[in-house]
Amino acid sequence: MKCVILLLTVLLCTAAGAQQRFSCSFKMVETASGREIAAGKGYVQGECYRLETDWMQVWCNGKDRWIYSPGSDELVIESNDVSFLKEISVSKAADGTAVVVYDAYTITLTGIKEVAEPWSATFFIIDPELFGDDTIITDLR
Repeated sequence: MKCVILLLTVLLCTAAGAQQRFSCSFKMVETASGREIAAGKGYVQGECYRLETDWMQVWCNGKDRWIYSPGSDELVIESNDVSFLKEISVSKAADGTAVVVYDAYTITLTGIKEVAEPWSATFFIIDPELFGDDTIITDLR
């Protein structure tokens, strides 16, 4: 779960900058070992975001967050607490990449592209009813 929060942190921090609506690619590594933890695509629109990796998908409408793990077929729903953001700093390079170092992890955003047309609100929400009866759904709100 910590990896999920860190990935969300990166996208939220970047969203707080000049670009309020963008897509990007991201990669998260353990800073000391350089071992890759996660990589994928991210989409941010104001306080809403969506993350896609091979091992998880995250939707957030700014208020609630849905985290789905296909491997365990589990969906966790929780409030979107971002109070820890005050501990984060983002450095942007001249080539447009953004880097965040937090705790033992380094997260790099590349291919940051501003999006002109807004995504619909439903792009940042998942309906738990879309999942099958075997999906474990835990609502922590």
